[in-house]
Amino acid sequence: MTQGKLNIAIIPAAGIGARMHSDRAKQMIELGGVPLLVHSLRRFEDCDAVHQVILVLQPSLTTDVLGLISRHNLTKIGRVVAGGAERQDSVYRGLQVIKEEYAGIIVVHDAARPFVRPEEIRSVIERAANTGAALMAIAATDTIKQMKGGRVKRTLDRKRIYQAQTPQAFKYSIIREAYERAYADGFTATDDSQLVERIGHRVSIVEGSPINVKITRPFDLKLAEVIQAEFFEK
Repeated sequence: MTQGKLNIAIIPAAGIGARMHSDRAKQMIELGGVPLLVHSLRRFEDCDAVHQVILVLQPSLTTDVLGLISRHNLTKIGRVVAGGAERQDSVYRGLQVIKEEYAGIIVVHDAARPFVRPEEIRSVIERAANTGAALMAIAATDTIKQMKGGRVKRTLDRKRIYQAQTPQAFKYSIIREAYERAYADGFTATDDSQLVERIGHRVSIVEGSPINVKITRPFDLKLAEVIQAEFFEK
């Protein structure tokens, strides 16, 4: 870290998680008696390479989450920001409250990935500090088909295919330019690294983990219970 600069994590947690088919926001569903959001925040609390966390929330959850932050002694939460309509909007709102003069590496992580390890967060930050942009990703193990009109168009070389995960980390100037250009062009991406790629900056890959799953559907929650018991409760 450059002297005087802060490595800041933006955690977008403003989605409703419609695919979970739950009566409450996905990030508030409990795993082992603790909301998924708290599990994710705890990983960043325990990573000494992260100095501050900006949490982007649905406004309706603010009171409940502030209570959780206090109860679980999550000391790195620097700002709680109201989220936008889409994930990209929420991350952008987080970026807008960061002062450039204090910004070191910016880390973006899905609130619904509760199993990233602190050392993995550090690895992505260190790679971004050296190269400008980095993300966790895992090599594809299935055969990948490209489809058109309900039929296979071609089979892709899986040796060259990676599945993107978070955290993703960037030098502040790079991610800010990427977002400004995306909004100027009316472009929407499914992850932050895609925005950086489209402004011509290469993104480095840090080998990810198969347990760094994103909780999206009810089955994923069952899988999360197994991962929690096997890897985090011993």
